[in-house]
Amino acid sequence: MKFTGRITLLLISIMVSIIESFSEPTTIWSILEAILFAAIAAFLGWVYDNAIYYKNKAEISESRLSNLLKLSPEPIMVYQDEKIVFVNDKFEELVDSSSGDILGKSIYHFVLPEYHPTVRQRFNDMILGNKSFDRVEIKIISSNHNILDIEISSAPILYNDKPAIEVFLRDVTKRNKLSEEVRKNTELYRFITENTTDLISFLNPNGEYEYLSPSSKDLLDFYPEEMIGKNLSEFLHPGEIEKVIALLLEADEELDFAAFSHRTKKKDGSYMWMETNARTIRKNSRKLEGIVAVSRDITERLEKEERLHEANVMLRYISNMDGLTGIPNRRYFDEKLQEEWKRLKRNSSPFSAIMIDIDFFKKYNDFNGHQAGDECLRLIASVLKNTVRRAGDFAARYGGEEFVILLPETDAQGAVHVAELLQANVRDLNIPYLSNVLEPIVSISIGCSTLIPDERTKPEELIKLADKELYKAKESRRNQLIFNQLSHLA
Repeated sequence: MKFTGRITLLLISIMVSIIESFSEPTTIWSILEAILFAAIAAFLGWVYDNAIYYKNKAEISESRLSNLLKLSPEPIMVYQDEKIVFVNDKFEELVDSSSGDILGKSIYHFVLPEYHPTVRQRFNDMILGNKSFDRVEIKIISSNHNILDIEISSAPILYNDKPAIEVFLRDVTKRNKLSEEVRKNTELYRFITENTTDLISFLNPNGEYEYLSPSSKDLLDFYPEEMIGKNLSEFLHPGEIEKVIALLLEADEELDFAAFSHRTKKKDGSYMWMETNARTIRKNSRKLEGIVAVSRDITERLEKEERLHEANVMLRYISNMDGLTGIPNRRYFDEKLQEEWKRLKRNSSPFSAIMIDIDFFKKYNDFNGHQAGDECLRLIASVLKNTVRRAGDFAARYGGEEFVILLPETDAQGAVHVAELLQANVRDLNIPYLSNVLEPIVSISIGCSTLIPDERTKPEELIKLADKELYKAKESRRNQLIFNQLSHLA
């Protein structure tokens, strides 16, 4: 008998130790409720049976039973004649009182009033001989005024040769608090997933959907159950499958997180642009359990970004162009000069510039009016655009009636050839002066220069040389072309 009792208590202690080693609350309490109470029930039954046995043998005593009950790893008390007649050390710890302050008091001193009927009914059943190990949950208050959630199971025994009730207690306050937090979190999660406009999904390690929020219907016109069990790749744009899979694999191996934009197929076969934030879910072993993802429709945002980009391109175009002539302005020319100079300096290639001025334009403008002057500028600009057509060549309005042309990778001979074409094409316009000037039609004067960019020379030097030659052309008989005969040898 004594050997059996030790084995029972040993099993209980082992059960408690094993259960406390689990990390997940749901596992702890499911095992605790399924196994521990069965063992404790056996223990209580053993105590009861031993009491009857020793009573019949006239060998039981209060001290013997007390010693047995003190071995319990959980709080125990004995209730007899409407008062507590025994408690073990664990019970004292539970209510934060010594046995001297507990013994002789009613159990209702510790039980909250709303649970008195439950306890009273249970004890009445015990007294009437309805042996029971069923659990019931109540609330008690300790001496330091802490409210505790307690599960009790009870059984009738003989204590000091008189009927009594043995009560086994277990503090479930932490478990209930955790369960309540889990419940609240579950409700919050359910509320978020059911009401968010984003698509929340969970993929298993094979990339198959195991969960999708109801928003899949609004976004993709698929009910969640239509996508669950299918692979992510079935809903990606064919041109983006490899990219998305690579990003998810990278998150799996290194980052645990990935953010990317992609197109997702809708039920009608069209595609929606979505932005997805994905995070890997792992256990302690770092083994991949799955991927949780939050995706949102960014179609409208991308459309706005595209419109903004187009607007910025247009603004830049407008800011770079001369409003009157429709060719690049001085600001854009300055940028282009620096850009081409750096490029040609790396290649040690020749760089030519042509400066152009409309002869007697002020007189033409004063005599014919500003509208005619503006039209003359537009016609000259059109000649520049139509003459300088090689990729990389650049024509701009330099200011007033002056224009400039950049000819990358062009030597002096090539620059002179272009300048001669310009003069001929302007003459072909046959724009009459209609004023008292030397020439019957509008003509242009041209200055050319050529340099090979290097570290010693600044790009502005190229323009200064061309402008110097232009000045010489205008100081002579106008309608002239003069090029720097030394600059191209540099």
